[in-house]
Amino acid sequence: MAMAKTTALGLALFAAQLSAHTLTVVPSHYVQSKTGSFVSVDVSASNMTFQVDKGIPLDAFYVYLPDGSKVKPAAVYQGKRKSQADVELVTDGTYRLELGNGMRYFTSYELNGERKRLMVNKKEREAQLPKGATKIMTTQGNSRAMAFVTVNKPTDTVLALSNQGLEFQFDRHPADIVAGEEVTVTFLMNGKAAAGVELDLSREGELYRNDPERKHHTTDNSGKFVFTAPVAGRYLLEASYQADSQSELADKVREGMTLSFEAALP
Repeated sequence: MAMAKTTALGLALFAAQLSAHTLTVVPSHYVQSKTGSFVSVDVSASNMTFQVDKGIPLDAFYVYLPDGSKVKPAAVYQGKRKSQADVELVTDGTYRLELGNGMRYFTSYELNGERKRLMVNKKEREAQLPKGATKIMTTQGNSRAMAFVTVNKPTDTVLALSNQGLEFQFDRHPADIVAGEEVTVTFLMNGKAAAGVELDLSREGELYRNDPERKHHTTDNSGKFVFTAPVAGRYLLEASYQADSQSELADKVREGMTLSFEAALP
C-alpha cells in the first residue's frame, strides 16, 4: 500500500510539472511574532496564481525546522480543490515548508499512434516497454513547491544549498523582501550557476485584473535575474530548467520549482 501511495504521488507531481497546472504551497502567514502559534498552509495545483483548483496528496509534505531537522505537519487534509496542513511554530527562526517527492524517472513512448508513459529509467525501461514502441524518451525529473515562514529572528539553516538539482539563492533573507526594492536571485543546478532557467513572477489578485501582470524572466550566464515587487502582497516565483542528459539513466533532465513569498510594505 505504501508503494502504491508513493507511485500515485509521483504521478501526480509529474502530471502537474508537465502540464499547465502549477503546484503551490501558501502559508496563511509568512512572518509571526511568537512561538507556539500555528500557520495554516494551502497546497494546490492550479492554473491561475493562488486560485485553488486541485487538492494534492500531502504524503511528501514536510516542515524543515530552524535547526534543519525535518518533521511532518501537525495535521493534514486533502480536499477536492486544495489540501491543507497545520504547522506548529515551536521555536524562533525560519522554517521551510516543502512539497516534493524527490527525483523521478519518466519514460514516454508511442505505440500504435498513442502516447504512453512508464515511471522507469533507461536501465529499467527495456524490460517494460512493449514490442513496437517508438519515439522513446526517458526524463529525469524533480518538482518542488515551497515557502518560508519566519518567527521573530530570521535564520539561514533551511536556506542552505545541497548542491543537488535546481536551487536558488536570494541576495537577502526571504523575510526581508520589501515592495519597491530590487532583489537579485541566483539559480544553480547541482551547485553550478544555471543559465537559461525559465522564470515567471506573478502576484495575488490575478483573477480580478484584466492584465494578469505576469513577468517572464530568463537567468543570464551567471544564473541571475533581478526583480522588483511593485506593491506589497503575496507573490509566486515559478522556475523550470531542462537540458539533454548523457547519463545512463535518462535522455533529458527537467526540473521545476515554485516559491511563494511575501513582499512587505516599505
